[in-house]
Amino acid sequence: MEYTNLSKILDHYEPVRVKEYIAYLKRLETEKDKSGKLKNGWVKYFTAEQAAGIFSKVALDPGLWLDGEDITLQFKGKVMVSYNYQAYKNKLLSVYPETLFDLQNVYEGDVFRFAKKDGKVTYDHKLTDPFKVNRKVLGAYCIIKNKRGEFIETINQDDIAKMRAVAKTQRIWEAWFTEMVLKSVIKRACKRHFKDVVTNIETLDNENYDLEEVNMDFDVKGLIEEAATLEELTAIYNDYIFDVKDEAVFLEILGKRKEELKATTE
Repeated sequence: MEYTNLSKILDHYEPVRVKEYIAYLKRLETEKDKSGKLKNGWVKYFTAEQAAGIFSKVALDPGLWLDGEDITLQFKGKVMVSYNYQAYKNKLLSVYPETLFDLQNVYEGDVFRFAKKDGKVTYDHKLTDPFKVNRKVLGAYCIIKNKRGEFIETINQDDIAKMRAVAKTQRIWEAWFTEMVLKSVIKRACKRHFKDVVTNIETLDNENYDLEEVNMDFDVKGLIEEAATLEELTAIYNDYIFDVKDEAVFLEILGKRKEELKATTE
């Protein structure tokens, strides 16, 4: 990544925001997994022009920036922008600063009731055992109140399962399940009641950035060939299954090496 060139391209944006973005990209570039291998090999193929283009699209929403916290980059054959639930809140607050939110997961054992009368939302959420470990999520709700009105949106277990099944960010779902449930419910609430406000976010959050004009494929073939144990192959599978562009080829090479290792140990 040519960071000096990236800074020049983005010199019309707030310098502090550009510095945050570059610091985030550098973290991605050097981040390693538990075995000491680089986690984000795709970054080295990312040009300054491509990085600037994505940053500029996110910045179309005043007050929102690609900071590596509320808004991040993910890769699964292509680079994607991912917004968390806080980013949706910040966008609404930038348009309706008086907005009040209540965004909660509902767990097994909780009691939740709500009603809406004459446009006013009332509700009650009793937390039965908030400190219990490994509580089962039954659903989530999002309540939004501002001068546009009062709104409530809910999702249940079936909704969550369907949303997760089609998500391209499976690693995030696995690592931050409850956070992703909260994002799912506020995303639905915003699409239903504030679609005009979150149009750009929705476009980017659901859109891939096609970087196929550069060689974005990980060089995982070499890693597979160098694997000396079945455990190493399993680790390679877990690390790269969501990142390779051609999953079929990846699995074929992985399978061949697995058979080779089995033959040497028998």
